[in-house]
Amino acid sequence: MFLFGMHQLEQALTRLAGRSFKKFLRQYTARPLRGVIAGALSTAALQSSSVVSLIVLAFVGTGIVSLASALGILFGSNLGTTMTGWIVATIGFKLDIEALALPLITLGGFGVVWSAEGTRRAGLSHFVVGLGLMLMGLEFMKSGALVATELFDPAALAGYPLIVFLVAGLLLTAVIQSSSATIMITLSALYAGAIPLEAAAATAIGADLGTTITAVLGALAGSAAKKRVAAAVVLFNVVADTIAFVSLKPLIHFITKIIGLTDPLFALVAFHSLFNLIGILIFLPAIPLLSRWLDRRFREDETPLLRHIKPGDTAVPEAALEDMTRETWRLIDQAVALNQAAFDLPADHSFYDSADDRKGVSVFSPGVDYEQCYADIKQLEGEILRQALLLQSSALEPGESEQLSQIIPSIRNAVHAAKSLKDVYEDLQMFRGSVNDRFNAYFGQFREAAREFFESLDALRTSDLPPVRFEALIEIKAKSESVQERMHRRIYDEVTRGELSEVEISTLLNVNREVFIANHNIVAALADAMLDIDAASDFASVPAAR
Repeated sequence: MFLFGMHQLEQALTRLAGRSFKKFLRQYTARPLRGVIAGALSTAALQSSSVVSLIVLAFVGTGIVSLASALGILFGSNLGTTMTGWIVATIGFKLDIEALALPLITLGGFGVVWSAEGTRRAGLSHFVVGLGLMLMGLEFMKSGALVATELFDPAALAGYPLIVFLVAGLLLTAVIQSSSATIMITLSALYAGAIPLEAAAATAIGADLGTTITAVLGALAGSAAKKRVAAAVVLFNVVADTIAFVSLKPLIHFITKIIGLTDPLFALVAFHSLFNLIGILIFLPAIPLLSRWLDRRFREDETPLLRHIKPGDTAVPEAALEDMTRETWRLIDQAVALNQAAFDLPADHSFYDSADDRKGVSVFSPGVDYEQCYADIKQLEGEILRQALLLQSSALEPGESEQLSQIIPSIRNAVHAAKSLKDVYEDLQMFRGSVNDRFNAYFGQFREAAREFFESLDALRTSDLPPVRFEALIEIKAKSESVQERMHRRIYDEVTRGELSEVEISTLLNVNREVFIANHNIVAALADAMLDIDAASDFASVPAAR
């Protein structure tokens, strides 16, 4: 119950923080020290280092945040996680939290039921429910620990070496994927007198070390950026935790005798904070050096984004235009493949047939990561546009200018086609999981309609002559329009039967429109990429089929 409440709290805080939190991480982490402070504050506020880590990884991958700044944030987040222990030790074990938990769950539950999903009120309601569940779970853990001390003699644990408690904390954190929850369990056991302070401190060290397992597993098949971050997190935790374990007794003596924290609960959370702070003080000056070493150690092992364009090579406009045209075909091919993936269709149907140009491209690999593939298409678009802008500043012949003027709208239409389906991708997935059989069946209908359209693109594979290509594109355009019209009629037939809600009707019409726009943009992109400027103009003027 504690873990579920923590999850609810984390999700609610993430939604409530939203753009402002991401903007905070982006703007206030230019230097490692500021990154440490931002990481500690944001993790303390969100109560989740995993959320902070995910956002930081995304920022590192897109170049918004440097690796050095990211390391500062992640090191600071280790310190921020200790805030949960301070709050619980201060409130959870000093007040009658059972009397507070149920009213919070009740009030939050009513708010969740009566609030529209996605609103700020719904987010606050989830936050209140999560807080209530955490307090109730903590109360159960406290009560359970007190009963457990009656069933066995806690003194029996005194004979075990501290390394046993460290391993126990590590394994528990690896299983439940939450060092905060392990600390809460340890605090409950310490509160009940089930374990001594030194054993609890060793368990806290193990919990800190256990968080590295998640980072390692997440980076095994990840990008070089993920591996760099994971390696840094592992190195930081191993060094800090080793120092903490070797110096456990002197640190406990410092906290209890010199500082004077005699309450074992406060002593434990102070110990947890202290050894993380020591780790930060050790690593903070070395962050620039560490980031450079990680950059050299982990490199992307992947094929280049551009296969034909030589960046900056515009000395021969004719050759540069040919290279850009081939890259444009690659981009359209990837957009077509991604749109097929939106319907769980294999990338079997396209106008393009170059195995070499598809080699190493993620959208043609097993287990398509939809968001990553869309980001790759956007990046390829940016590289082609950069080359187009360079070429525009060169002295071009009229025919070359016309060819360049077609490449730019062609790649824009291809990307717009991918974006149209990306906008309704979640709706398509919702169709698949709907308990309404009629609504659920629409995924299969959209899928078959999409298959019809993509199969029509195969006609362009053998169409080398411009007139034949023109006629093939006309037929593809007509197919797109007929498929959209057929789906439109089906939806309105359902409306007359009264089987669907207003929201479901609106969603279906919106998906059908976006699918049509995506197909229309693919056809427009192909027309500009394959036809000369006059034929492309004639094609654009062909009226819609009726």
